[in-house]
Amino acid sequence: MNWIPFDHGGRTHRFPYVRADGGVWMGWPGGTGYFTAEAPGETRRATPAGEIRAPMTGKVVRLPAVAGAVVKEKDIVAVLEAMKMEYRLTAPFDGVVERVNCTEGQQVDLGLVLLVVKKP
Repeated sequence: MNWIPFDHGGRTHRFPYVRADGGVWMGWPGGTGYFTAEAPGETRRATPAGEIRAPMTGKVVRLPAVAGAVVKEKDIVAVLEAMKMEYRLTAPFDGVVERVNCTEGQQVDLGLVLLVVKKP
C-alpha cells in the first residue's frame, strides 16, 4: 500500500492507494474508489453500487450484517479498524445483503469487496 499526501487548510492528510487491474484503488474515511486513465471517447469503468469495499487496509472488528439480512440505508454493516481508528461502513441504500466476503478478525486490503448489498 502507498500513500498520497494532500494539504488542505494547513493540515496534511494521507490517502492510501493500491494499484490493481490497470487502475488504482484509493481509500478515504468512509469510502473507496477505483480510478483509471480515460482515453478520448472512453467511459470510466463503474464499480457496482452495492459493493462495500475496504477503505483502507485493516482488520474487520465487527460484522453485524449476514447474508440474507435486510438493511436500511446507512445501517452499519461492518466495522474496520485501521491505524487505531474505526471505520463504520454503512449500507448505501435499502436492500438485502447478498454476499459477505469477510469474517470478524480478518485482515483485509484496501479495495477488497467486504459485502454486497442488492436492492430488493
